[in-house]
Amino acid sequence: MKEHTQTLPRRERERMARKTAMLDAAQEVFAEKGYSRATLEEVAARAEYGKGTLYNYFPGGKQEILLAIVEHFHDELCGLIDRTFTGAGNRSFRESLASFLEQTFAFFLERTELFVTLLREAHRMGLSDDPQPRKFFSEQRERALAALSVPIERAIHRGEIRALSPRLLAHMILVNLNGAQMRACLAPSEGESDFPDTSRTMAVFLTDLIMDGLRTSPEMKDHAQSHAI
Repeated sequence: MKEHTQTLPRRERERMARKTAMLDAAQEVFAEKGYSRATLEEVAARAEYGKGTLYNYFPGGKQEILLAIVEHFHDELCGLIDRTFTGAGNRSFRESLASFLEQTFAFFLERTELFVTLLREAHRMGLSDDPQPRKFFSEQRERALAALSVPIERAIHRGEIRALSPRLLAHMILVNLNGAQMRACLAPSEGESDFPDTSRTMAVFLTDLIMDGLRTSPEMKDHAQSHAI
């Protein structure tokens, strides 16, 4: 991405830098105040630009800025999927999945307040009567599903996992990850000491759940019975 940016004309690079500064400022304001209480004046002041300049880049105002942030995060997610699974070398699908989940969860933990705001607004807009944001969020979900379906299909062809629908499996992985992220926001306030508290422990927990399910192997069952006697 950086190399591509450097090949652009100077004026276009400057425009992209200003737009990035505005989105970074919006992320900070949304994380601190929430989407509904955040104002464009605060975003513009944080980015050190006038409100009019903000509208030049985002004519749709606050909602367009929010959607641009969501799109950027899906760019990051799809890029992470490609880097983690395509550059896996000799790693197994299980190992690559654990790495992907750990990196994604770590990314979430670093930006929890912002992600809570984005998830809340995505849910609200996704259920609204306005077809435009509904279509937008549907397209972003499809991007992530399509990206994750590729390594899943490769793993199926290698015989590493069962021959199920790659898209459905991708959906279940992302749903489980999303659920863990939401629960992570509630666990500290509800005093859940047994909830995984690091990106690594969460990745191991989700990987085991996704890859092994809830059934115990004969060896695990014998081990549990011997300890119960």
